[in-house]
Amino acid sequence: MNKKLFVGALAAALLLASCGKSAQTPENSSAFPSSVTPASERVAKEGDTVAVNYVGKLEDGTIFDTSIKSIAETTPKFNPNRDYSPLLFTVGAGQMIKGFDQGVLGMKVGEKKTLRIPPEEAYGTGGTEEVVPRKALDDQFSETVPREKYQDVFEVTVPEATFKDQGNEVPKMGETITAGGVSAKVTKVEGGNVTLDVENRQNPFYGKKLAVGLEGDFEGNKVKITRLDEKNVTVEVTNRQNPFYGKKLAVGLEAPIGGERFVIKKIDEDTVTLERSHELSGKTLVFEVELMEIK
Repeated sequence: MNKKLFVGALAAALLLASCGKSAQTPENSSAFPSSVTPASERVAKEGDTVAVNYVGKLEDGTIFDTSIKSIAETTPKFNPNRDYSPLLFTVGAGQMIKGFDQGVLGMKVGEKKTLRIPPEEAYGTGGTEEVVPRKALDDQFSETVPREKYQDVFEVTVPEATFKDQGNEVPKMGETITAGGVSAKVTKVEGGNVTLDVENRQNPFYGKKLAVGLEGDFEGNKVKITRLDEKNVTVEVTNRQNPFYGKKLAVGLEAPIGGERFVIKKIDEDTVTLERSHELSGKTLVFEVELMEIK
């Protein structure tokens, strides 16, 4: 909460100049509908871009991901907002887990195969440890920050090279640019830099006059102003982003969040040591795959 809240506007500005793409990874399903793609003698090899339909299962048959909507609809993880379609990736480019990547090598268009992938070639056998402030795992905490962090408009300066390196034109004075739902107006272009007035939509009190008792929301957390002066704002945060929200902290306590698993390994006076791993870490995965196309 702390870091994201105060750096949000700056990050938003940088997004305007650079928008990345994330690699696709399999996640949830079961048996295939019949293929309409005729078999081919051409086989998938490293460097080929392929389209694959898949159903991912645990060893007990539980479906955790799929690219096929009709199958996804039968599972608790069905997402009506997701575009269920064949998974597109480049073989050997490291975009997929190792076992899946290697499993499609040599497949022909229209061919179906079952891949049994051990943890070592999937999401690993364990996680990584990280130490976090104990405060970050409190259900509620207070924080005092400079008042300027809650302005509706946040000024930030970005080097012109940031735009050029991404293949974009340097914006002109007075121009308004948008990215990721955030708008920014160019107020100055000089000395190799671009100055932007960014809409600070991550401000939980956006569009409201600051006052004691005022409440807002930030990424699911409730934020309330408890003290206010000319320079600082003190807020009380209801920390629903805490993966252990509502539970008493104890060694061995486990919680899933955002596709990851968190386990408390050690509790000290001011810090907590967590083991963080993928939710499928340590599991053998079974994928039913069908190669739909080689681009």
